[in-house]
Amino acid sequence: MRFDIELYWREKVIVKKILLLLFMLCVTLFNCVSAETLYRVKPAHFDISGAVVFIPVKANAQASLTNNLTLTKLENNNGVEINVASAVMDTQPQDVLFSAGNIKEFTISQDDKNVKIVVYFKDNYNVSNFKLGNINNNIIITTSSIQPYNMNYYINTYRENDSAKDYLEDLSISSKVLDKQASSIPNSNDKSMKEINQAFSNSNAGADAVGGNDLFTNYVMNDISGENTLRSKYYISDAQVLNSVYKINGAGTVVVKQPFLLDNPLRMVFDLPNTTINKKLHNKELKLSNGDLMKIAQFNDSTARLVVTSKQARQYIPVYSVDSQSLLVANPRFLLTSHLPAYKSNIVKFNYQKASKQNNLLIEFDKPIVYAIKRNQNEMYIYLLNAEKYSDSNFHSAIKNTPYSDVSVHLLSTGMRVKIPLQNKDNINTYISPDGKLFKLTTEAKKVVEEKPAKKTTPKETVTKPAAVIAPAQKYTNSNNRKIVVLDAGHGGRDCGAIRENCYEKTINLDVTMKLKSILEKHGYRVYMTRTNDTYVSLEDRTIFTEKIYPGAFVSVHVNSCNAVSPTGIEVHYYHDNSIQLANCVHKKLVPKLNTKDRGLYKSRFYVINHTSVPAILVEIGFISNPAERAAMMSAKRQQATAEGIAEGIIDFLRNY
Repeated sequence: MRFDIELYWREKVIVKKILLLLFMLCVTLFNCVSAETLYRVKPAHFDISGAVVFIPVKANAQASLTNNLTLTKLENNNGVEINVASAVMDTQPQDVLFSAGNIKEFTISQDDKNVKIVVYFKDNYNVSNFKLGNINNNIIITTSSIQPYNMNYYINTYRENDSAKDYLEDLSISSKVLDKQASSIPNSNDKSMKEINQAFSNSNAGADAVGGNDLFTNYVMNDISGENTLRSKYYISDAQVLNSVYKINGAGTVVVKQPFLLDNPLRMVFDLPNTTINKKLHNKELKLSNGDLMKIAQFNDSTARLVVTSKQARQYIPVYSVDSQSLLVANPRFLLTSHLPAYKSNIVKFNYQKASKQNNLLIEFDKPIVYAIKRNQNEMYIYLLNAEKYSDSNFHSAIKNTPYSDVSVHLLSTGMRVKIPLQNKDNINTYISPDGKLFKLTTEAKKVVEEKPAKKTTPKETVTKPAAVIAPAQKYTNSNNRKIVVLDAGHGGRDCGAIRENCYEKTINLDVTMKLKSILEKHGYRVYMTRTNDTYVSLEDRTIFTEKIYPGAFVSVHVNSCNAVSPTGIEVHYYHDNSIQLANCVHKKLVPKLNTKDRGLYKSRFYVINHTSVPAILVEIGFISNPAERAAMMSAKRQQATAEGIAEGIIDFLRNY
């Protein structure tokens, strides 16, 4: 009996221990969940008057920033402390001193699992005027109302003329603000909050923004229409050599004036207006391994100057980061892929706007863009360094009959280049939206000075040497040539292309191309194939094969893919100008054949259409990453319709162009 009691007692103790362990495990798991990182805090933007600080925050989709903000007034100093719970910094700690305005010092640092922001005010500042705001999960700090200017600018990054009001920023969307019950947040009628909404709320706005309509249950919509602006400042905290280029780090938003050259020795000068530098950096010299030298200095109270001394000084350009917080000063020859983001950005659309005396060209991207600017006497070049694709038809449609009708886009081995002739343009500025996805170029029409007619003189007879002319692409008028087509089924053999659910791109490409071959042969065309079975053919061999045959048209068939499952639709790509009509013909005939999205025409640098001299296009016939479209492309019905559409476009081109 005693043994049974002892055994029962021991079993009871063991059960209690197990329950205790389970409880501790639950507490640990709860703490882990609670300690999940909900926010990533980005570098702060500062208003030159010291009236505003804007802190972008990347938020977890389920997070509500307001619930994780705590505000404490400092007892021994005229200031406040703001804590963002469950947050990490996506920037180095910042400590910025202000010589003017209400803020004396601003610091931001990591404090365990929180981000701590401390704002120290000038001695005579009334802390009751301080306001903390949350716009689309971004932190807004205001110390007073801001004087608005009636301008229509984003973040200015390049300019040619000084402005009495300095450079200005403006974005316009409707936004949500906390209702009046939240005492630390400005009410909906507060002028400064409306101005901040105007200027910055686009950084997390839109359908894909973090913190959608379901998130802010304690918010109300307010009409914040009207144009207001905020002024900005840049503070340089560090300058360093980074793999054969110079890197400038700072806080705020960097802007560069038009660079200029000095001789003996050859130097390129970059002035950064409205900028102050860390005193330790004044007159600092940085030397590259090739001997090029850059000196940084505080040129005057409001301008920082960078001077590059080099035999190749003319080649140096400013390269702007995604968030405009840092700047590379680089000779493009030494720019590396490591200097650029790993992702590619595509141009969604071009748009032209006429605003008062200004002519605006807007370029919208699907991801933040890294870009560089080079200005010559007669033209400006915008290098979109991580850009990959754009719609050529949208581009030409946007600039047609505008002051930008002479602008051209050129694909490069890395990114693309926008060339802007400057014969009829003046006072050039560039701007970027806070999220880095909208680039704006503004110019003013030059004043035309009427010249007096010259006196008539009898011209002397002169003999001039004929100018060299680049021979135009051969026109395909040979009857034999125009009855020949080369078809290219993308990928093959060990190169499977995109793969989803045991479905291989190479197989769909070949199936559609074989059907296309059959249709063209029935119409009397002689068709050559780069591959007729599941074999590997290099890109170079495909172009060599095509050049030997020299057909009237070359068409490569591919299937598209992406990480997301939602995209669908067809795209037609070309590169050389002699391929535009072929692309148009195939696009026009293919779209009505398929029940899918028309994604348009693109000028793209795909190898097989770039290295082929005959009219050549690449057709993306659908997305293998979309389950419904993948199933459709595997069906004989969709493949036949695709082949018929492409065939009709090829025939239309060869008969009429």
